[in-house]
Amino acid sequence: MKFRKGDTMTRKNVQTYSESWLYGSINGSVGTFPEDTTKPITKRELSRSGSFHDSRSRHSSGLSDGEPSTTTGKYSMLEFSMMYFRENLDRYSTKPNELGIHSNIRLIENLKLNGLKRRKSFGKAKDSEKLQRQESWSWKEQADMIKWTKTPIPASLLKLPTDQMNKIAVDCFYSIQKFMGDQPLHPSETDIDCAFKILKACHQCPELRDEIYCQLVRQTTNNKSPQSQSCLRGWRLFTLVACWFSPSDVLKPFLLNYLQQNASDPSRPYHSPAHNCLQMLRKTVKYGGRKNVPSVEEIAAITDGKLSKRQSVLISCGVPFILNISPSTVVQDVIDEICAKLGVVSQMEQEEYTVFAMIEADNEYARLKREEYVMDVVTEMRLQRKDCVLIFERTSWYFPLRLESATQEYIDMMFNQTVPDYIDGYLLTMDHKNKIPPKQLDDVITIAALLYRASGHDILPQTLREVDSYFPGSILSLSLLRHSQFLDGIQKKLNVLVNCNDFECKLEVMNMLKKWPLFGASFFNIQCLTEPKITGECLLAVNRAGIHFLHHKTHKVILSYPFTEIISSRKISADHKVTDEQYLDIKVGNNMVQKVIRVETNQGSDISHLIGQYIRAVNNNAQTFLVVTKCTCLYFYIFYLKTVYFYNVMLKTCKFYG
Repeated sequence: MKFRKGDTMTRKNVQTYSESWLYGSINGSVGTFPEDTTKPITKRELSRSGSFHDSRSRHSSGLSDGEPSTTTGKYSMLEFSMMYFRENLDRYSTKPNELGIHSNIRLIENLKLNGLKRRKSFGKAKDSEKLQRQESWSWKEQADMIKWTKTPIPASLLKLPTDQMNKIAVDCFYSIQKFMGDQPLHPSETDIDCAFKILKACHQCPELRDEIYCQLVRQTTNNKSPQSQSCLRGWRLFTLVACWFSPSDVLKPFLLNYLQQNASDPSRPYHSPAHNCLQMLRKTVKYGGRKNVPSVEEIAAITDGKLSKRQSVLISCGVPFILNISPSTVVQDVIDEICAKLGVVSQMEQEEYTVFAMIEADNEYARLKREEYVMDVVTEMRLQRKDCVLIFERTSWYFPLRLESATQEYIDMMFNQTVPDYIDGYLLTMDHKNKIPPKQLDDVITIAALLYRASGHDILPQTLREVDSYFPGSILSLSLLRHSQFLDGIQKKLNVLVNCNDFECKLEVMNMLKKWPLFGASFFNIQCLTEPKITGECLLAVNRAGIHFLHHKTHKVILSYPFTEIISSRKISADHKVTDEQYLDIKVGNNMVQKVIRVETNQGSDISHLIGQYIRAVNNNAQTFLVVTKCTCLYFYIFYLKTVYFYNVMLKTCKFYG
């Protein structure tokens, strides 16, 4: 442990490898020190001299105020360099897998013990002082291994498995210097080319990723470059690499600690870029890093310090929501931000929302995984020269609507996503005579009036043609009422809704539709092949109650299974290549009796994913209920014990006083 004259250290009762060396701490740093260079002091002397002197832990690495520190605390880069850098491994003939924090201290002790023995062997004090200066210089040399250098390195910092990798590592370090402006670029070379070269090396040789990170740490530590933008560009290149590649488990704690030290202190000159780099690296460690090759425009934006980009996400029927996304933004971040705007804070409820990528030219939808990077999707579509639109939807409706405290955005989204299915007639249920219940018919007229008012119309309609688009499907052609009766009913409803604004009208529509049995269902046109009860084409509805096979015209339920009886689902394709028929097998039943229902559909993936989404919601809700029930039972049990205890105490007291 390095210290200065006058520093006060606390000795700890830890056995060392030599009786002439002691173990102690100073300002949070621990280590060994020679006994003959210190003297014990009493508590009175300590209080007289004041608190501990500042040993200035930065002094050990020669850093000035505001410069990144790599030497203090646990998991410092200085410690990592002593354990894993090539120069130390070769010089002291150690193996990385044998080293740790205790072995690191042992290495320091051995070095100092050898130096102490050599000093004692010298007769002249002058020679002893010369040797001591040489030993202190060796420690400075150790710190210099993780500090900025203006010259290219002759070999890789870490020991790599092949000479070819060592050559690539040296070239990458030179590219880092050229990117930072510390070395001149070739006439036909740009800084973007240097960045691509580094990213390509990390992609093709995963063993080089730790090496590149160590090189970036070195060039951003104690940067003394005459180029004013050198360190800033180094941090931006650091951020670029952190977006794509994760360090090894060995380097990870040291690298995160280095970034945290620089990001947590606002007084450091590069606090902000270090914070950005730390955020990117944490995302990479969590989600695995970006997958696709970045575009030239994205690399140029990152190297210019532009880490955010405005991205439009459509929320049900074309309502845009503008987000600021970064290179490390994943789909889960998009869902979290939009749900926060909608007022959906429960993590389980957020699982019901999904982001899709729609290719406008082909009208194709692709469900995006929550761990996918948004910029990967956008970049891939741009490379394929396809216009891509992101769409945010609620795909499952297990949890009830929160209409009492709903925001404008929440109501608009639920309204815009529900009304199209209502207008298409999917939510209606009819009997075998194509008749609907009187209560539902009255709701249809009321909803038509509400939709008419919500569209901004203040004048009463004079003809049915003005409002026929607000009725579901072909209900007007079913001869349920005369057209004049429909028009008269709407006019009466509108007279009651004179003072209602569009928000109140939409809210009332949702309050009415949520009571319908098929509300919140997703509908799929299928053909069932194995059920005798179902012949020909039918409609499959999936909602919080389970899966329902409906008559394709009347929507009467033919067959239904709750999610507790659904065991699995599997998408399969036809065995022959003559047709492109696709099937979905749904296994239903219990532990005793099971069967497989096969349906023909080209939406098997969507159906299977939706069923799985509902089953997860059911299971998560059941687990939450079980935990709450256990806590409630425990509470009442404790209350019972306390009641019995106090009853016995009162009984004994009464007996004592007779």
